[in-house]
Amino acid sequence: MFRNDLVVTHLVGTGSYRLKEALIYAGSDLVVIPEGFIFDGASVPQLFTNLFPKSGARYDRAACLHDWLYATQTTTRKEADDLFLEAMKADGVGTITRRTIYRAVRMFGWSAWNKVKKDEANKLAVSLPA
Repeated sequence: MFRNDLVVTHLVGTGSYRLKEALIYAGSDLVVIPEGFIFDGASVPQLFTNLFPKSGARYDRAACLHDWLYATQTTTRKEADDLFLEAMKADGVGTITRRTIYRAVRMFGWSAWNKVKKDEANKLAVSLPA
């Protein structure tokens, strides 16, 4: 369950957002996403954005959590995806929506996961204040 609201600034001219304050998730794991973290919302192919918007949806906080876990790689990919699913459920995302999104990240998330270099992930995990 998230302990606070998602407070962001939209970065004009991009599809990205910057956290204006830390986002805290306390579910099966405690995750503190620091102020200043930049994320791009849900990674949804353009074809499906009418059904699953990239932002402005009930799963926005879960998408930020998922982006943080992928960027820092402080968990395994499976653990990151499972926390994403858990967070969507905690935020009241409907069963069909959350299961569809979860299946999509399990099938296609490897590409985003593999783009992150481990040394860059370690630097990010320690560079931003918690």
